[in-house]
Amino acid sequence: MMPDLQHLRVLVAEDEYLIANDVSWWLERAGATIVGPTPTVKTTLETMAGADDIQVAVLDINLNGEMIFPVADELARRSIPLIFYSGYDSLVVPERFRDATRLSKCAAPSELVSAVFEQYLQNLSTLAPMCLGLSDQSVMELLPGLRLRARLLMPGVEAADTLVERTLARAILLVAGRPRTQSLDLWLHELLAIIHAESPYGLN
Repeated sequence: MMPDLQHLRVLVAEDEYLIANDVSWWLERAGATIVGPTPTVKTTLETMAGADDIQVAVLDINLNGEMIFPVADELARRSIPLIFYSGYDSLVVPERFRDATRLSKCAAPSELVSAVFEQYLQNLSTLAPMCLGLSDQSVMELLPGLRLRARLLMPGVEAADTLVERTLARAILLVAGRPRTQSLDLWLHELLAIIHAESPYGLN
């Protein structure tokens, strides 16, 4: 099952019309709201200037003969995670973007959706501001514990992973109401228990 992107705002920069439509459709089907798609570096930067709520970006490396890196630099300045979705070799990517996620255009739709979901989660050091003096862990550090608990509750690995995905998707929606004095770990485990109680045998 693909992750639910829950109206995550995703910038898509792609100059090939059919590919842009496919990528947008895959992400929208998973719940994302698309910003774009944009076919040139100039239009992408102009679109970004009017959109301050982009959460993840999917970028072709070459847009109509121009490299996308000015856009990537602006995304980095805003601390927005990006995915290079391209047929280009990784050698063309500047050193400053060596840790960025790269995905081939031959990848399956589910791989792209999962990459967008994972990039957003990795960009969240916490899901809410910490109360003064309260130490918090990152979402990625807490995933093994959530998966272990889910596998104790659910009849199979796939159902357990679906429970974790639904928990994280619900957390993104409810983050504004997270009690400031409650640890992220406890909050996520409570959400997981609530969602499991709603569907103890998995999705119908």
